[in-house]
Amino acid sequence: MIIESVLVGYLVLVILIGVYEYRKTKGLLDYYLAGKKLGTLVVSFSFFATYFSTAAFLGGGGTGFLLGFQWSAFLTFFHILFAILAWMVIAPPMKKVADEYGAITIPELFRKRAGVLSQVVAALVIIVFFELYMVSIYKGAGNLLQVMLSMDYTTGLVITALIVMIYTAIGGFRAVVMTDLIQGIIVLVGGVALFLTLIYSLGGFSAAIEALNNAKIFGEMDGKALFEIGKVGPPPILKAGMIVPFVLSLTFAISVAQLASPQLVVRFVAARDSRVIANGMILTPLIIGVFAICVFSIGPFGWVVIPKYTDDITAFLKDTDLVVPFIAMKLFPVGVNALLLTAIIAAAMSTINSLIHLVATAFVRDLVQNVKSLEENTAVNLTRIAVFIFAAVPVIFAVKPMGVIVEIVGVSFSVITSAFLIPLIACLYSERPNSTAITASMVAAVITSILWYFYYYKVYWIYPVVPGLLVSVVVFVLFSLAFPQPSKAEA
Repeated sequence: MIIESVLVGYLVLVILIGVYEYRKTKGLLDYYLAGKKLGTLVVSFSFFATYFSTAAFLGGGGTGFLLGFQWSAFLTFFHILFAILAWMVIAPPMKKVADEYGAITIPELFRKRAGVLSQVVAALVIIVFFELYMVSIYKGAGNLLQVMLSMDYTTGLVITALIVMIYTAIGGFRAVVMTDLIQGIIVLVGGVALFLTLIYSLGGFSAAIEALNNAKIFGEMDGKALFEIGKVGPPPILKAGMIVPFVLSLTFAISVAQLASPQLVVRFVAARDSRVIANGMILTPLIIGVFAICVFSIGPFGWVVIPKYTDDITAFLKDTDLVVPFIAMKLFPVGVNALLLTAIIAAAMSTINSLIHLVATAFVRDLVQNVKSLEENTAVNLTRIAVFIFAAVPVIFAVKPMGVIVEIVGVSFSVITSAFLIPLIACLYSERPNSTAITASMVAAVITSILWYFYYYKVYWIYPVVPGLLVSVVVFVLFSLAFPQPSKAEA
């Protein structure tokens, strides 16, 4: 009952926050961007909580069980690197340009700088691929409630979706970021607590490493292989000799998304002023680094913990998303694992709320309002309805998900990042961005990423973000040369 009580208390809290923020929401700018009045703590923790979902806890943490510390090391390195770059390279001009042009969504920023076609394409990419991404997060929440509460998987999906859609719809971006602040703190504390408890249960850091070195993995292989690059991984990839490119491209795909994912960079627009951005440059990479080091290092230790309780390792190799919940349930006493359950559910909700808000605003602001002009109140109410619709669709697909969490996230992030990164940089740093090149590069990146995944990924084991970004750059350059933008005088 303790776990259920803590979880219910938390769910009631986030709904109350949604109601409270509803009363403070005065218009479209409030509902879409919290009035552009967010301080450093809220922006930083909202960025952190939105980025790290159940994919981080379950997918990021659990995949180390299969890939060892090569996964943990590369994923942590890339997370910290791109967090720094996002706040140094993207945040300052993003805030400046969005304020200058009055853009309140990322596709609208593209329209202001590169024309209506780029806005429509960007909005369609957001709607399609963030719906796909949400499938992975719902799956993580369902897996968690299934393991920790013995709840039916589908019931867990529905509970998660209902709570998030209610407080996001009524409270808008204000509810999103304020719940993100609370959820972000819970997620950070939960991740650090789980790692420290794991190490403590194994007798300290040195004893834990020694136990892992002496463990038998994948049958009769020594645990030392978990500390080496290219020695462990899925058999087909090992056989192809492509473990290192696979790990590098996947960790890159997940991490580089911090530079261009609309649900993240829109927080820079909502910041109160440039001082908030400057302070966030220090705080955000710090909390991301602490969380990444702790959570992404948990998976490999499953080879020491899991055999103490069960001989059935096969289930965890088939679905590494189960590793972290199993470890948490076995190591934490009931009261504490209730807090961890809340932390992982918070990780799911803090990402889903941002995604459904983003998708709903893209649909109304960047698609519908290109066809029909809407009054401000009408636009807000239509966005609220869209939140419910776009939150429900991924639940249907999550009932029978298309793969383990980390695969779905990697593919979605590949498409989103390769589609948005080059056009976003062009819009932020070019005095007169080439509208044809921007639109063409987005379309080419999406097509390349999809085709690569279906036809070449399982041949070369390189995630689609790499060819997607390369093609995006090439197409942008070629179209810029072939269709030069008119000068201001000519325009």
